Amino acid sequence: MITPGNSDHINRSGRYRPSAIFLVLWAVFNLSPLEGIAQKTPDTDPLDVKVSPEFSAIAQALEIDHYNLALELLSKLSSNAVKAKDKSLHQEALAATKEVNRLKREFAKIRNFSEKVKKKTNDPRAYKEVGNFYCAEKGDWGKGLLLLSQTDDPDLKQTARDDLDQPESPSGQAKLADTWWELAKKAKRGVRKAYQLRGRYWYLKARPGLPINERIAREKKLRQIVLEADKIVIWNQHNGTRLDRGTVECVVTLRSKGKSVWRQVVRLPWNPDSPAGVVLRPPRVRFDQVRVDITKYRGNGGGLAEIEVFDRNINLTHNSSAVAMEYLNDDGRFLPSNVIDGNISGDSGIWLLENGRKGWVLVDMVNDLQQPGPIGK
Repeated sequence: MITPGNSDHINRSGRYRPSAIFLVLWAVFNLSPLEGIAQKTPDTDPLDVKVSPEFSAIAQALEIDHYNLALELLSKLSSNAVKAKDKSLHQEALAATKEVNRLKREFAKIRNFSEKVKKKTNDPRAYKEVGNFYCAEKGDWGKGLLLLSQTDDPDLKQTARDDLDQPESPSGQAKLADTWWELAKKAKRGVRKAYQLRGRYWYLKARPGLPINERIAREKKLRQIVLEADKIVIWNQHNGTRLDRGTVECVVTLRSKGKSVWRQVVRLPWNPDSPAGVVLRPPRVRFDQVRVDITKYRGNGGGLAEIEVFDRNINLTHNSSAVAMEYLNDDGRFLPSNVIDGNISGDSGIWLLENGRKGWVLVDMVNDLQQPGPIGK
């Protein structure tokens, strides 16, 4: 059954700009438990989560594990949203509060280990516990890998270092996927899932360059990973001064083995010259595909900038495959793969439908789909 969406809108032009809060955060930034471990984390991490301006100060509080400060900021944001009668922002703040409380509880379990890391105590177990917390609970692989690379578990230590090296060859990437999957067998619960998803990321990155015979066993492992969506973010396109295109309404469907397991009608926000999107929070069901059907558009036609699907804090769409009913003028600038390229700007890296057409785009989390030629013309 299709139900109207209770979704949270994102407007990157910003509704609340907590500049004073940033000063507070900078003042406490030197409390980071990773100070002195390395000059910097990797420049970019493929699984990083992007946030809207309203939540940027909160994200910085979480960056340094100041959960009480994050909750205080969320309370203020929620109160401001109520006063402004911004229902969607209020709902988003409530969902974020629930997640921050979860992280606070998990951090309490490893707080003593975190203190040892902050004091640069030579305790390999502390590095492992805190590293796993960053990777599995926060999805912060940049920090987590730096810590895991200093444990006394030789396999985990080497795998973390190999990951930090960011292998570029398909064979090196596939080997790294294998080692994460092997480590997952010995890990527990959330850590096991995080290791599985890290291996999945590296295998999907390697897959296009691997011969078929090297894919078979790995494809079987890939299908055994349970994928669940905690959050879906759909980003609209925009056309600057032209104001001639954009998606107004779409239907978002999660599918498993070819069958719909969840579906919602969504009205997408649109801005002429800045990114805008919507956050959906489906029930936690197993899925392997997400399909977005554009049912209403503005001007000449619709399209999307990005589709993100998060299992906890890990974006599952990275290195997945995407196909669509069609793309504008068979122009390579508007391929369906653009909806999973990490570019949420809305003015480039976008998928567009032909003029005057409704249509769909499908992201597959497991299979290596190839884009068919335009149909139905």
